[in-house]
Amino acid sequence: MRLGIDFGTTRTRVAAVMKGNYPLIDFQTESGDTQDWYPSLIAVQGEQLAFGLDALAVQYDSKWELYRSLKRLLAQGSPQSVLSVGSVELPLMDWLTRFLKALRDDLLRRSNLEVGSQEPLEVMVGIPTNANSNQRFVTLEAFRRAGFELVGMLNEPSAAGIEYAHRYRQSDLTRRREHVVVYDLGGGTFDISVIRMTGQRHEVLGSYGISQLGGDDFDELLLELTLSQPVLADSTQKYLSRFRLLNLCREAKESLNPSSRKITVDLGQISLVAGEVLVPVSQFYEKCEPLISQTIGATESAMHSVLGEVTDLQTLACIYLVGGSSELPILARSLRERFGKRVRRSPYPSAATAIGLAIAADQESGYTWEEQFSRHFGVWRESEDGREIVFDPIFSKETPLPRPGQPELTANRHYHPAHNVGHFRFLECSQLKDQQEPGGDIIAWDEVLFPFDPGLRQEAHLDQIPVRRWPEAHIQWVEECYQCDAQGIIHVTISNQTSDYCKKYRIRESASQKLKSKGQKATTRRH
Repeated sequence: MRLGIDFGTTRTRVAAVMKGNYPLIDFQTESGDTQDWYPSLIAVQGEQLAFGLDALAVQYDSKWELYRSLKRLLAQGSPQSVLSVGSVELPLMDWLTRFLKALRDDLLRRSNLEVGSQEPLEVMVGIPTNANSNQRFVTLEAFRRAGFELVGMLNEPSAAGIEYAHRYRQSDLTRRREHVVVYDLGGGTFDISVIRMTGQRHEVLGSYGISQLGGDDFDELLLELTLSQPVLADSTQKYLSRFRLLNLCREAKESLNPSSRKITVDLGQISLVAGEVLVPVSQFYEKCEPLISQTIGATESAMHSVLGEVTDLQTLACIYLVGGSSELPILARSLRERFGKRVRRSPYPSAATAIGLAIAADQESGYTWEEQFSRHFGVWRESEDGREIVFDPIFSKETPLPRPGQPELTANRHYHPAHNVGHFRFLECSQLKDQQEPGGDIIAWDEVLFPFDPGLRQEAHLDQIPVRRWPEAHIQWVEECYQCDAQGIIHVTISNQTSDYCKKYRIRESASQKLKSKGQKATTRRH
């Protein structure tokens, strides 16, 4: 059985491949109700853990500690990063693996998916456009450990673009316009992609993402307004669980329609000392405007970089709104004020990515696609005999990724090293100034240490070896070989060809980032 799985910040959706159809999978809750989404939720009571549907069943039980938005944390962490929920501390990889294991179990026993317990579940997995290589690795590895068989990984806006083409391109009057802009506002991230569609071939021409902007941020704004209402005195607020109040705000936000004038947050569900709080919709929308403006600015930048002036878009079929947060009424209104009638929301904005992933997983669908780097990836190097530090881009932004089944993308560097120990400081950035100065969104990765001096091969602590320059007579010949697969995961093999010695590394986060991630033990929200 082949599936498309959109692991979301708040909700995870699954679509199946069934003889040319791609239905969403329904799950049965503890109360006997059915819903077409799986809660991206963790709950802890003492040493007892609950995930997904089981966590949803106890979300208003004060005995349980709860955590949502695990996906958002993946953008900043590594497999070794530690997350604390209640009294339980586990690496991010373990939390995600356990959540996905619960999802797999519930697909087999608490959903309408008709599949044998021994039949493999082959999945196409979605990932934010702006996801770094470490997040991609953690996501793929957790799916494997949870028992899924990976077909591949596809950027979420690209999957939504496939859903759009499958739904509209055969009969739509705009089918002669080859460009589609996918505006994807999910629970934790915002992604924008410009896609060229020719027949059933999709090519990503430009992408942009804001990794820390999504529905969670709109929920926080409504929470601020709720707590500021006079009905909530300080003495009342202390009885309220912040997580559960935030959850009520999320539910109230999702109930909005274009004619709503008040937002009703019913505190009676979580407290006996407070009733309903009414927040004027106009106040909430005013608070939302700066966030919406950020997404519009990013959309304009992505469109301009590919299509030219945004006032002359003769080849643009539409701006396609997907992601659960795109259902907020003010959002479509603001986008139409800026871009006019070419703004179109998917009939199933929360499910478009999962359906597109299922179509991509279907070998009979005929769709092909080309992805690209969403950031520049490179390494700091010394120049001018060590007097200057410059950035060497290894894979530039918008470099096409290899398709699944194709050879990996490679890049090589050769040189005579000037030091006994090589310090490789890798990073990714969203912008480059003068082709050598990283800018925009910057993520630092591991400081990889490699012994250029053959006598240091067996040294276990290269970080404690003093770095010294060699005399010119001490010549070694070194090669760096970088490999990037279809999922955007990067490895580097460093070889001292003079002494016939090499080591292979997967690029991970820097030591400083790792300490910051481990700080999540102290800073993670407790509910």
